[in-house]
Amino acid sequence: MTMTKLQAALALAALGAWSALAAANFPVGTHVIKGSVMGYDEYGRNVLLKPDSEVVIRAVNTNGQIIAESKIIEATADGINFVLRIPLSSTATDSTCAVGDKLNCVMSQASGTLISTEPVTVGGALASQTVMLKLIDVRRYVSQDGTVTNEVAQTYVDGIEWWMEDEEEYSGKSYDPFADYDGDGASNYAEYIAGTNPFDPSDCLRVRAFSFEPGMAEISFEYVGGHVYGVTTTTDLTNPAWMQQKVRTSKSGDEYLQIAPSADPADVGDIIKIYMTPATESPQRFFKLEAK
Repeated sequence: MTMTKLQAALALAALGAWSALAAANFPVGTHVIKGSVMGYDEYGRNVLLKPDSEVVIRAVNTNGQIIAESKIIEATADGINFVLRIPLSSTATDSTCAVGDKLNCVMSQASGTLISTEPVTVGGALASQTVMLKLIDVRRYVSQDGTVTNEVAQTYVDGIEWWMEDEEEYSGKSYDPFADYDGDGASNYAEYIAGTNPFDPSDCLRVRAFSFEPGMAEISFEYVGGHVYGVTTTTDLTNPAWMQQKVRTSKSGDEYLQIAPSADPADVGDIIKIYMTPATESPQRFFKLEAK
């Protein structure tokens, strides 16, 4: 059948429109969002979730569409236990994102119950980002001056309030995350994060030993299993500007922004070492060990 000039023109117009649409929205790769999901154990301590937790993390766009999802995986050396791979296109669709879009990282249990959400901004295909999520039913506390908010696991609060009844000094009082019950310099909330005892001044996160040799610094500390640790550094303690310091689990190992030496909470009390290669442009440098 011979195509008329009108049919040919319409066909070319349709082809041109399709080509313009295809050119306006095309795949541009995959952006990776990875992170650490913390829950709590039977003692109320926050620890890395394990694959048997039956928790799913979903990346959901502002229209409520699920873009990607991940189950909990066995934590890597740097404490990463989920990975979301976000398909990118030049213009966002119901199944893809564009660079700069906002996503919610939504954690759900097997029942489908929404647990928590944290907004993230989608980056480019060659970039990745790390987020920290907490799967906890929380009680929120605000400091008296209104400047600081702490969200503490309800399970932990219930446990420590029961625990306080055995401590004569605190019997009948309400739990205060901003206080330092044992006077060891770490607030009750900080001890919850570190998994240490808020009534025992000998039990807190502290550096047990530090050594330095050319090109390598070494920190030893008492480890609480299932936790994620990092180090920040500054050259000035008067007006400190703390920067993230990459760390290693061995002198020749890979560098990470954070580490999770073991996922077994039974390892409480082990002394472990982490290693760093400090920047060399400053004659002095200070380090701070942090539990996350």
